[in-house]
Amino acid sequence: MLVKSVMIISTILLFCFQLSGQLQDGSVLGRRITIQAENQTIANILDQISWQAKVYFSYDASLIEATEKHSIEAVNKSLYTILHQLFDSEDYQLNEIDNQIIIANKKPANETTFNPDSIPERYYFISGKVVDSKKSFPLPYATISLLNKPIGTITNDDGEFLLKLHPKHIIDTLVISNLGYARYFTTGNLLLDQDIISLEPVSIRLREVSVSVITPLRLLERIRENLHSNYSEHSWLMEAFYRETVKQDGAYINISEAVTEILKTPYNSTRPDLTKLIKGRQSPEVKTFKWLNLKLQGGPFTITKLDVVKTMESFLEEGNEARYSYKIPKMILYHEQPVYILEFEPIFSDDPEGFIGELFVHRETFAIVHARFGFNRNGLKQITPQLIRHTPPGVKARPTFVEYQVTYQQLNGKWHLATARASLEFKIRSRRNKINSEFKSVSEILITNIQSTELKRFNRGETFSSRDIFVELIGSYDPGFWQNYNIIKPDEDLRNAVSEISAGTP
Repeated sequence: MLVKSVMIISTILLFCFQLSGQLQDGSVLGRRITIQAENQTIANILDQISWQAKVYFSYDASLIEATEKHSIEAVNKSLYTILHQLFDSEDYQLNEIDNQIIIANKKPANETTFNPDSIPERYYFISGKVVDSKKSFPLPYATISLLNKPIGTITNDDGEFLLKLHPKHIIDTLVISNLGYARYFTTGNLLLDQDIISLEPVSIRLREVSVSVITPLRLLERIRENLHSNYSEHSWLMEAFYRETVKQDGAYINISEAVTEILKTPYNSTRPDLTKLIKGRQSPEVKTFKWLNLKLQGGPFTITKLDVVKTMESFLEEGNEARYSYKIPKMILYHEQPVYILEFEPIFSDDPEGFIGELFVHRETFAIVHARFGFNRNGLKQITPQLIRHTPPGVKARPTFVEYQVTYQQLNGKWHLATARASLEFKIRSRRNKINSEFKSVSEILITNIQSTELKRFNRGETFSSRDIFVELIGSYDPGFWQNYNIIKPDEDLRNAVSEISAGTP
């Protein structure tokens, strides 16, 4: 059974947490400027760019005629766009070292005048906001990824994203997609100059007979029959970003993050998935209060167990049809693909393992592409002892909301874990200590890269376990903490909380 473990002890930890390392600059070619120059020399135009963007240029005077005159007009455009207007990308290449841009003649590899390996690669940091084209409201959890490649990120609650692209992918196709919207195709270099991406809503209109050709139980059978063809029978090494937050009465009291590796075992294997920490951070400052501290057990280890296809949760497991009521109320478009919505709920209200939720099932392949599930009021009562492992004397705690979500992405004909999210809310009361608080925790993981592997296990002592408390295993940060790792950009609420905490605001 899938249950997230929570332990409550007797102090609060307030994390003074900074995001500077998370939002550091990437390639200087992503910086934007506005310039208007008419019939001016290359040298003069480069001087203007240098002054505005705070960069320096180096080039071979025998290759570039600095006195040659050009006209250029650009409003809030990236250096990448502007410089490629001045220098043809077929003839010249742009390299960078710190704040210096080197303009070199593009030659065959055996004629290159410098060693490319000696120049550190600077990733492009591309940010923007994804909104509805009709009403302009933000679209959370939209996916931004390289087409047919397992590299990407998702938008936060404000629809904002930060994508870090290797220079070799800057002109590759990116696809931006969200449930109920047409996919948006662009390239990395074009997205450098774009702040807002508008997605067009789409709808699917099907006759009632089209939805009713398959019964819920037959759909479950087709899901099971196609597991071997839809999900990988090989091991994969996944890079992932994990974030864990806790709020008390609407205010953040815990913000912790990490980059992890997941050794994803084959879906037809009983071997469990393994997770290890690459790097993680929380604030180095800890303040103690006289109320309660809520800590989550399991961390990244537990969140990967939301892969319901791998764990074969009770609502999917063969033989459990008598425990659940199923129905197919409609069909929708998901990333422009028709999917069945399969809803389920426990038949018996006192079922201790009975989930209520819905599955998005791909109409053609019968793959589960998204799942959302949790507990109703009766279910919450049944699982309270498993969710809350310990409370101090005189303290009463009860869960008021539990919801899990998991999403899969398709790559080379197979579906892989893409995101997972666990949201839990608790009511905490103590007459003795005059406490009446609401706690909310959100744990989420984003798979940012995937590669095949022959690895069977991580080294002993490297992996997370269900007993581990994530915040106790990670340390502080350095100014360039995340470097080129893709992350989920913090939303405005989180950024404001961090700023207030860092400034010492009570």
